[in-house]
Amino acid sequence: MIDINITLEDGTRVCGWEADTPLTPFAPTDNYYITYKQVFSEEECKEWNDYLLEQEPLLLAEHITSSGDGLTGVGPNTITSRYGYFNVLSFDFHLVAKLKAEIIKGVKTILELSNNRSWTDTLYANSWFNVLRRGEGMDVHAHGYHKHSFYGFHLSINAKETATSYFHPIKFEMSAFHIPNKIGELTLFPAYVSHGVSENRHEAHRVSIAGDIKTSSWLDDPTYGQEGLQKLAVEVGTV
Repeated sequence: MIDINITLEDGTRVCGWEADTPLTPFAPTDNYYITYKQVFSEEECKEWNDYLLEQEPLLLAEHITSSGDGLTGVGPNTITSRYGYFNVLSFDFHLVAKLKAEIIKGVKTILELSNNRSWTDTLYANSWFNVLRRGEGMDVHAHGYHKHSFYGFHLSINAKETATSYFHPIKFEMSAFHIPNKIGELTLFPAYVSHGVSENRHEAHRVSIAGDIKTSSWLDDPTYGQEGLQKLAVEVGTV
């Protein structure tokens, strides 16, 4: 296994793991690519922050029941636990279109890195936002390990001295990348890579947008058992 830690010409940082040349039929061959790049300015993130904090109490009042916190440990009274009721990418907010475009750019970069340049599809996404107050963090969790697994994303809107840790799916804590949450940075990661967020030790809220990118095969699969999320999914673009 080889650790990846490089910077591309467009400023995208790439970390993760590539498998060594296998010497047996059963040696690991999987590669895992995590990318992160500055895509929004601090001014734009201030707009995002104000808008999302206005939406938080409205959504909590509208959706009283938790849809689960995704094993993040944030509990049933948080906006994270309402992820099954709304989609940030369907909000009537002027920066949503830019976020969709940056997600598609990020996926194209990963397809290039992974030698999947010829793969094409129309992509969809479910997206929610997180608000971590002082003393709150997120337990290690993953977004999904199944036949439709694709990529998750995370956009830091407001953060001070927190980090998201991404763990190798097999070696786990023996091999991890700890990426500081920098305002305006968009991170893309394999949906099944476990990750957690350090405790917010400041009065300022840590605000982020997160989500799962899905393929058209997931959207059209009636057997998957996520009809609610399928209905909420928003088309992001085509790669």
